[in-house]
Amino acid sequence: MDEHIYSLANNLSETLNSHPLIIKLNELEKELNDSFEVYNLSNKKDECLEKYTRLKETLGENHKDTLNALKELKEAKEKLDNFPLVKEYLNVYNQVRDIYLEIDNILFADFRKGKKCQ
Repeated sequence: MDEHIYSLANNLSETLNSHPLIIKLNELEKELNDSFEVYNLSNKKDECLEKYTRLKETLGENHKDTLNALKELKEAKEKLDNFPLVKEYLNVYNQVRDIYLEIDNILFADFRKGKKCQ
């Protein structure tokens, strides 16, 4: 029985790894990691987040400087999220996530409902 389960899991893994969306996601992830523009946009967003967090803790949420930092953070995040490569990655990522959620539901839904499986 265990060997059969391992064989099925291996087949599922191989099928998923050869799925066009998962291949595309892996390619896009590599492009993201190699992209200098995405690196800069991500760093800018992180810097804005650190600045906002620091100001929120020291000056409070409603202070003028904190609100300006929040605005800068939102703008930096929007620039990152709207960068074409990031948009494409997120689109494919969401499709792959849906595949994994469907598989998870098929395999484990009965366990979440408290049913005993044979």
